[in-house]
Amino acid sequence: MLIVERQDRVLSIVRQRKAVQLDDLARELEVSSSTIRRDLEVLEERGLVSRTHGGAVYSGAADDSVNNATLAQRMAEHVEQKQAIAHLAASMVKPYETVLFDGGSTVIYAARLITARPIQVVTNSVSIAGIFSDDEKVELVHVGGALYPRAGVTVGPIATGCLAELHADVLFFSLAGIYEDAGYNINLAMAQVEQVMMRQATRSVMLMDSSKFGRKSLTRVCGLDEVDQIVTDEGVPEVYRERLGQRLLVVG
Repeated sequence: MLIVERQDRVLSIVRQRKAVQLDDLARELEVSSSTIRRDLEVLEERGLVSRTHGGAVYSGAADDSVNNATLAQRMAEHVEQKQAIAHLAASMVKPYETVLFDGGSTVIYAARLITARPIQVVTNSVSIAGIFSDDEKVELVHVGGALYPRAGVTVGPIATGCLAELHADVLFFSLAGIYEDAGYNINLAMAQVEQVMMRQATRSVMLMDSSKFGRKSLTRVCGLDEVDQIVTDEGVPEVYRERLGQRLLVVG
């Protein structure tokens, strides 16, 4: 079991039971107590659990309110900022390009605004596939796999295997948060799909409204140095303007 998978499992257990003992977790996951202790330290740093003497209690209610939002709810948040980001992103697409999309809410806004034709579209998003499905000037590839209903995207080995055989000129994707020098998402399977997408695209463009900066989620997806451009709104903290320099595109 990978470290992130084990930590995902630890968090799931703590969330379900509200309070756990370290030794019980170690026995259940068949690892050492010191390993579980390190996992709990990581989860505590993310604000998801609070360690107690010999165990931990769940403290991720605030995180859940963000991470458990449905796609429809996320589409209704920070709409003005997302639309501004989407306009700039859409203008980056040129005719005859192959464009890869994940299923982030800001990415969906961008997909709706792309006017360049003809183009090829590759996506694991049900919503984005629907945007282009009847367009005669768009060649659409909808990636198969297991459906993650909260986000309306396909994930799992079928999705990652399919994507590994494809190439795109540009990837547009969005994550749950940016914290220090990395991007994070709420789900391991989604993160694995996005990691393959990044490898298969010549250029990667992250679309993130400023509310996501300084937010850490469950799974690390990538270092910010792996992303070619990040598009955000003017509410982005100054520290990220300095850290990212010209790779950060800020819309008014």
